[in-house]
Amino acid sequence: MTIRFIALGFLGLTLAFIVLMASVSFFVREPLPIIGANQTLLLHTVEISPQIRSSVAIDGAYRVELTIEHAPEQSPEIVLRPVNGHPITLDSGTDSTGAWSGNGQMTRPGRWELVLSDGMTREALPFIVRE
Repeated sequence: MTIRFIALGFLGLTLAFIVLMASVSFFVREPLPIIGANQTLLLHTVEISPQIRSSVAIDGAYRVELTIEHAPEQSPEIVLRPVNGHPITLDSGTDSTGAWSGNGQMTRPGRWELVLSDGMTREALPFIVRE
C-alpha cells in the first residue's frame, strides 16, 4: 500500500512538472528579434497603414545602415535609439526609388527600438543587438 502512494506521488509530481513546462508558452510573449554583427533584420509596421518596411543591417564595427521603404504619400519620422536612451545621429538621404536610408554608429549592445511616426500614428519596433 505504501509503495502505491509513493508511485502515485511520483506520478503526480511528474504530471505537475509536465503541465508547468507546457504552460510556459502561455506566459511568454512574442520574443524580440535578435541581430548581431554582419547581420540584417527586416521589420515592418503593423499599426501604420500603408505598411512601412525597414531593413536594419549592422557591420562588424556596429555601424548601422537603415533602409525604410514607404508609400510616396508618407513622410515618416525615423528615430533609432536604445530603449530609454537618446537617439543616435543618422546620416540620411533618399535613393533613386524614394526609399529613405540612414547610417550611424550604435553605442552599445542590448535592447533597441526603431520608432516610426506617420502623422498621429507612432509605432516602436523593438529588437535586441547582441555582442
